[in-house]
Amino acid sequence: MVSFASLRAARPDEWGRAADTWLGLARESEDAANGIFDRGSAKVADNWADQAGILAGEQLGTLADSYLTAAGTMHGVVSVLSGLADSIGVVQRSLEAAVDYALRNGFTIDAEGRVTAPPESASTPEALRDADLLIREALDSATRIDVEARTQLDELAAAVFTTDRDWAVDTVQGNASRSQVELFAEALPIGQDPRTVDAWWDALPPEDRAAFERAVPVQLYDLEGLPADVKARLEGDGGYNRIEAVRWAQQNAFTTDIDIFDNNCANFVSHALANAGLEPKLDDFGGAYSGGWSQGLQTGWDALDAVDYTHTPAWTLSDRQRDFFVENGGAEIPLSGAQPGDVIYWEQAAPGGPIAEGGVHHAAVVTSVTPDGDIHYTQHTASRLDASLDGRLPTNEIVEGDQRPVVVRPRQTW
Repeated sequence: MVSFASLRAARPDEWGRAADTWLGLARESEDAANGIFDRGSAKVADNWADQAGILAGEQLGTLADSYLTAAGTMHGVVSVLSGLADSIGVVQRSLEAAVDYALRNGFTIDAEGRVTAPPESASTPEALRDADLLIREALDSATRIDVEARTQLDELAAAVFTTDRDWAVDTVQGNASRSQVELFAEALPIGQDPRTVDAWWDALPPEDRAAFERAVPVQLYDLEGLPADVKARLEGDGGYNRIEAVRWAQQNAFTTDIDIFDNNCANFVSHALANAGLEPKLDDFGGAYSGGWSQGLQTGWDALDAVDYTHTPAWTLSDRQRDFFVENGGAEIPLSGAQPGDVIYWEQAAPGGPIAEGGVHHAAVVTSVTPDGDIHYTQHTASRLDASLDGRLPTNEIVEGDQRPVVVRPRQTW
């Protein structure tokens, strides 16, 4: 159990600085891998074609992969340390607000954080209850955060000797990026009664309120006692409920019920938005055969429903989907302005990648934006939950060429 004294004395800024140090190391590893691929193994393949050249190219490729593997694990450390710093920081501020509230009401607080009212106190029993509950909640949250962070750091430490790049990036880093979101969720007063939630929210500074809205919108929305205007803001006004889009994406990240295509990334996004209330756009004949957004008439037989003409291209193809939303009331949003419930696309930013420059080849739902500014997304093919854009993009670019992540905010205008 994290004690009252240790939470007040915590230095979350130190963990934030440690995260920055690890991020620098990850970038150095990625730069080294990129340098090998740009000037090493690729050039060897072009200019040293005999058996010795083939072996040299293989060795350079193995070395580059080792740098990428290390970078993947280090990005995981960054995610956990950033999550620890941000979540403990907000809990610490909540604790200080509770202490201030107690003192302003004339209560006393002992070294263990227990709140008592002196005999001459004129404050109400409700105020005493609120002060004590808010302090207990802060300590309980800090304890949950401490346990989660320690568990994740132990897993990362156990992974330092892996030589499997895909496992390091997909599994090790993936678990850590989810943990970053979960750490911030642990700072919420989940399970508390509406009065306590209302007092907690009222005591938060505006920047912490905004951080919760972006990082853990579904868990925040589900708190009983959260003001109605905050819930309305989280739902959005674009013709679909942004909270339900995020909720559906997170709940269905690893289910395959809708996966009837070889690549279901855009299909997953479409289902998330449709389940959140975005209405289909049909053609003049009420079908799905032209420039609308619809999955058409479905039979329940995957082999038949997967035939291209049963869905509009905007439902199943990421490039057509991006264009449809932008051309039908939506807007491209700067990465710095991304919000949960937006859609993120990967656009080929330079020649030499798997598709032509300017083409879009992937789509996902933005499900969290953590206080460090990292966009977390949830997708299918492959299934990922709250994956880190900052953590995955460097490796993606080395493998697939330069990428331009594009955030689009759909709006129903039809």
